[in-house]
Amino acid sequence: MSGTVGMIGGMGPASTLELMRKIIERSPARIEQEHLRILIDNRPQIPDRTAYIMGNGSSPVPLLQDSARQLERWGADFVTMACNTAHAFVEEVQKSVNIPILNMLAILADYIGRRTDTGSSILLLTTTGAIQAGIFNRYLDGFKLILPDREIQQNVIMDIIYGENGMKLTGNLSGNRERILEIIRQYDEINNLNLIIAGCTELGILLDNISLEKEVINPLDCLADEIVKQAYGLDRNQ
Repeated sequence: MSGTVGMIGGMGPASTLELMRKIIERSPARIEQEHLRILIDNRPQIPDRTAYIMGNGSSPVPLLQDSARQLERWGADFVTMACNTAHAFVEEVQKSVNIPILNMLAILADYIGRRTDTGSSILLLTTTGAIQAGIFNRYLDGFKLILPDREIQQNVIMDIIYGENGMKLTGNLSGNRERILEIIRQYDEINNLNLIIAGCTELGILLDNISLEKEVINPLDCLADEIVKQAYGLDRNQ
Protein backbone atom coordinates (compact mmCIF):
# COMPACT_ATOMS: atom_id res chain seq x y z
CA MET A 1 0.00 0.00 0.00
CA SER A 2 1.38 3.42 -0.97
CA GLY A 3 1.92 6.25 1.50
CA THR A 4 -0.23 9.35 1.80
CA VAL A 5 1.38 12.63 0.76
CA GLY A 6 0.65 15.86 2.63
CA MET A 7 1.29 19.15 0.89
CA ILE A 8 1.30 22.65 2.39
CA GLY A 9 0.08 24.49 -0.68
CA GLY A 10 -0.64 28.00 -1.85
CA MET A 11 2.96 29.30 -1.90
CA GLY A 12 1.92 30.08 -4.63
CA PRO A 13 -1.04 28.12 -5.96
CA ALA A 14 0.62 27.54 -9.37
CA SER A 15 3.63 25.97 -7.66
CA THR A 16 1.34 23.61 -5.78
CA LEU A 17 -0.25 22.47 -9.03
CA GLU A 18 3.20 22.11 -10.60
CA LEU A 19 4.39 19.80 -7.83
CA MET A 20 1.27 17.67 -8.13
CA ARG A 21 1.76 17.45 -11.91
CA LYS A 22 5.36 16.33 -11.46
CA ILE A 23 4.32 13.67 -8.93
CA ILE A 24 1.71 12.27 -11.32
CA GLU A 25 4.20 12.22 -14.21
CA ARG A 26 6.68 10.22 -12.13
CA SER A 27 4.16 7.77 -10.72
CA PRO A 28 4.68 4.10 -11.60
CA ALA A 29 0.88 3.67 -11.47
CA ARG A 30 -0.50 1.46 -14.23
CA ILE A 31 -4.14 2.25 -13.51
CA GLU A 32 -5.96 5.20 -11.95
CA GLN A 33 -6.39 3.48 -8.59
CA GLU A 34 -2.63 3.04 -8.15
CA HIS A 35 -1.92 6.77 -8.06
CA LEU A 36 -1.00 8.38 -4.76
CA ARG A 37 -3.40 9.85 -2.27
CA ILE A 38 -2.34 13.50 -1.99
CA LEU A 39 -3.75 15.76 0.71
CA ILE A 40 -3.36 19.46 -0.09
CA ASP A 41 -4.02 22.27 2.35
CA ASN A 42 -3.96 25.16 -0.11
CA ARG A 43 -3.13 28.23 2.00
CA PRO A 44 -2.31 31.31 -0.09
CA GLN A 45 -3.03 33.28 3.11
CA ILE A 46 0.36 32.20 4.50
CA PRO A 47 2.33 35.47 4.79
CA ASP A 48 5.00 36.04 2.17
CA ARG A 49 8.22 34.38 3.25
CA THR A 50 10.59 36.86 1.65
CA ALA A 51 8.73 39.86 3.06
CA TYR A 52 9.06 38.46 6.58
CA ILE A 53 12.75 37.62 6.20
CA MET A 54 13.38 41.15 4.94
CA GLY A 55 11.55 42.63 7.95
CA ASN A 56 8.46 43.76 6.05
CA GLY A 57 5.72 41.33 7.03
CA SER A 58 4.20 38.85 9.44
CA SER A 59 5.78 35.51 10.28
CA PRO A 60 4.58 32.63 8.11
CA VAL A 61 5.48 30.11 10.82
CA PRO A 62 2.13 29.94 12.70
CA LEU A 63 0.15 29.14 9.54
CA LEU A 64 2.83 26.77 8.25
CA GLN A 65 2.68 24.89 11.54
CA ASP A 66 -1.12 24.91 11.56
CA SER A 67 -1.22 23.54 8.02
CA ALA A 68 1.27 20.79 8.88
CA ARG A 69 -0.80 19.78 11.91
CA GLN A 70 -3.95 19.74 9.77
CA LEU A 71 -2.30 17.43 7.25
CA GLU A 72 -1.16 15.14 10.05
CA ARG A 73 -4.74 14.98 11.40
CA TRP A 74 -6.02 14.16 7.92
CA GLY A 75 -3.71 11.15 7.74
CA ALA A 76 -0.61 12.27 5.84
CA ASP A 77 2.47 10.08 6.28
CA PHE A 78 4.78 13.00 5.56
CA VAL A 79 4.54 16.70 4.69
CA THR A 80 5.99 18.65 1.76
CA MET A 81 6.24 22.34 0.87
CA ALA A 82 6.43 23.49 -2.77
CA CYS A 83 8.26 26.69 -1.83
CA ASN A 84 12.03 27.08 -1.60
CA THR A 85 12.03 30.13 0.68
CA ALA A 86 9.61 28.46 3.12
CA HIS A 87 12.43 26.05 3.93
CA ALA A 88 14.02 28.80 5.99
CA PHE A 89 11.41 27.72 8.56
CA VAL A 90 11.44 23.96 8.02
CA GLU A 91 12.91 23.15 11.45
CA GLU A 92 10.22 25.18 13.22
CA VAL A 93 7.48 23.50 11.19
CA GLN A 94 8.94 20.06 11.89
CA LYS A 95 8.71 20.68 15.64
CA SER A 96 4.93 21.06 15.33
CA VAL A 97 4.22 17.55 13.98
CA ASN A 98 5.17 13.93 14.62
CA ILE A 99 5.45 12.99 10.95
CA PRO A 100 8.50 13.89 8.83
CA ILE A 101 8.71 16.92 6.59
CA LEU A 102 10.59 16.20 3.38
CA ASN A 103 13.24 18.91 3.20
CA MET A 104 13.43 19.95 -0.46
CA LEU A 105 16.78 21.71 -0.08
CA ALA A 106 18.43 18.76 1.67
CA ILE A 107 17.13 16.55 -1.15
CA LEU A 108 18.48 19.05 -3.70
CA ALA A 109 21.90 19.05 -2.03
CA ASP A 110 22.04 15.26 -2.14
CA TYR A 111 21.14 15.30 -5.84
CA ILE A 112 23.78 17.91 -6.70
CA GLY A 113 26.39 16.09 -4.62
CA ARG A 114 25.84 13.01 -6.77
CA ARG A 115 25.93 15.01 -10.03
CA THR A 116 28.97 17.22 -9.71
CA ASP A 117 32.10 17.90 -7.65
CA THR A 118 32.37 20.38 -4.83
CA GLY A 119 33.88 23.59 -6.11
CA SER A 120 31.61 23.55 -9.15
CA SER A 121 30.23 26.92 -10.26
CA ILE A 122 26.48 27.06 -9.68
CA LEU A 123 24.31 30.03 -10.58
CA LEU A 124 21.62 30.43 -7.92
CA LEU A 125 18.43 32.13 -9.06
CA THR A 126 16.14 32.58 -6.08
CA THR A 127 14.31 35.14 -3.96
CA THR A 128 16.10 37.85 -2.01
CA GLY A 129 14.57 36.30 1.11
CA ALA A 130 16.23 32.96 0.45
CA ILE A 131 19.55 34.72 -0.13
CA GLN A 132 19.17 36.77 3.05
CA ALA A 133 18.30 33.66 5.08
CA GLY A 134 21.28 31.78 3.62
CA ILE A 135 19.30 28.57 3.21
CA PHE A 136 20.98 27.40 0.01
CA ASN A 137 24.45 28.12 1.44
CA ARG A 138 23.55 26.00 4.47
CA TYR A 139 22.84 22.93 2.36
CA LEU A 140 25.33 23.51 -0.46
CA ASP A 141 28.41 24.29 1.59
CA GLY A 142 31.53 23.63 -0.48
CA PHE A 143 29.99 24.54 -3.81
CA LYS A 144 30.71 27.86 -5.50
CA LEU A 145 27.31 29.56 -5.45
CA ILE A 146 27.16 32.52 -7.81
CA LEU A 147 24.49 35.13 -7.15
CA PRO A 148 23.27 37.88 -9.48
CA ASP A 149 24.51 41.30 -8.43
CA ARG A 150 22.21 43.36 -6.23
CA GLU A 151 20.74 45.46 -9.04
CA ILE A 152 19.88 42.45 -11.21
CA GLN A 153 18.53 40.58 -8.20
CA GLN A 154 16.15 43.37 -7.24
CA ASN A 155 15.21 44.83 -10.62
CA VAL A 156 15.05 41.66 -12.69
CA ILE A 157 14.82 38.46 -10.61
CA MET A 158 12.43 39.83 -7.99
CA ASP A 159 10.44 41.65 -10.67
CA ILE A 160 10.05 38.40 -12.62
CA ILE A 161 8.70 36.75 -9.46
CA TYR A 162 6.72 39.55 -7.79
CA GLY A 163 6.31 42.37 -10.34
CA GLU A 164 3.09 43.58 -11.96
CA ASN A 165 3.80 41.30 -14.92
CA GLY A 166 5.56 38.72 -12.76
CA MET A 167 4.91 35.04 -12.34
CA LYS A 168 3.05 35.21 -9.02
CA LEU A 169 0.50 37.72 -10.30
CA THR A 170 0.13 36.88 -13.98
CA GLY A 171 1.96 33.64 -14.77
CA ASN A 172 3.44 35.50 -17.77
CA LEU A 173 5.82 33.00 -19.35
CA SER A 174 6.94 34.48 -22.66
CA GLY A 175 8.27 37.89 -21.63
CA ASN A 176 9.74 36.71 -18.35
CA ARG A 177 11.37 33.64 -19.85
CA GLU A 178 13.58 35.68 -22.16
CA ARG A 179 14.62 37.93 -19.27
CA ILE A 180 15.77 35.00 -17.13
CA LEU A 181 17.53 33.33 -20.07
CA GLU A 182 19.49 36.53 -20.70
CA ILE A 183 20.74 36.49 -17.10
CA ILE A 184 21.82 32.86 -17.47
CA ARG A 185 23.70 33.65 -20.69
CA GLN A 186 25.39 36.64 -19.10
CA TYR A 187 26.61 34.78 -16.01
CA ASP A 188 27.62 31.67 -17.94
CA GLU A 189 29.83 33.77 -20.21
CA ILE A 190 31.60 35.27 -17.18
CA ASN A 191 31.78 32.19 -14.91
CA ASN A 192 31.60 29.12 -17.19
CA LEU A 193 28.82 27.66 -15.09
CA ASN A 194 28.45 23.97 -14.28
CA LEU A 195 24.83 24.14 -13.12
CA ILE A 196 21.94 26.55 -12.67
CA ILE A 197 19.51 26.24 -9.76
CA ALA A 198 15.98 27.52 -10.36
CA GLY A 199 15.66 28.21 -6.64
CA CYS A 200 12.16 29.64 -6.67
CA THR A 201 9.23 27.56 -7.85
CA GLU A 202 8.00 30.33 -10.15
CA LEU A 203 11.43 30.42 -11.82
CA GLY A 204 11.31 26.64 -12.13
CA ILE A 205 8.03 26.93 -14.03
CA LEU A 206 9.67 29.48 -16.35
CA LEU A 207 12.64 27.24 -17.11
CA ASP A 208 10.78 23.93 -17.32
CA ASN A 209 11.44 22.01 -20.57
CA ILE A 210 13.90 24.65 -21.83
CA SER A 211 16.92 23.21 -23.64
CA LEU A 212 20.17 24.84 -22.50
CA GLU A 213 23.82 23.87 -22.77
CA LYS A 214 24.12 23.87 -18.97
CA GLU A 215 21.85 21.80 -16.75
CA VAL A 216 19.09 23.67 -14.95
CA ILE A 217 18.06 22.00 -11.70
CA ASN A 218 14.59 22.65 -10.37
CA PRO A 219 14.41 21.66 -6.68
CA LEU A 220 10.75 20.80 -7.28
CA ASP A 221 11.87 17.97 -9.58
CA CYS A 222 14.13 16.60 -6.85
CA LEU A 223 11.28 16.81 -4.34
CA ALA A 224 8.82 15.09 -6.70
CA ASP A 225 11.32 12.26 -7.27
CA GLU A 226 11.74 11.77 -3.52
CA ILE A 227 7.99 11.91 -2.84
CA VAL A 228 7.34 9.14 -5.36
CA LYS A 229 10.20 7.01 -4.00
CA GLN A 230 9.09 7.36 -0.40
CA ALA A 231 5.35 7.05 -0.98
CA TYR A 232 5.72 3.94 -3.14
CA GLY A 233 8.60 2.51 -1.11
CA LEU A 234 10.95 2.50 -4.10
CA ASP A 235 14.71 2.09 -3.91
CA ARG A 236 16.51 5.47 -4.03
CA ASN A 237 18.51 4.32 -7.07
CA GLN A 238 15.41 3.56 -9.13
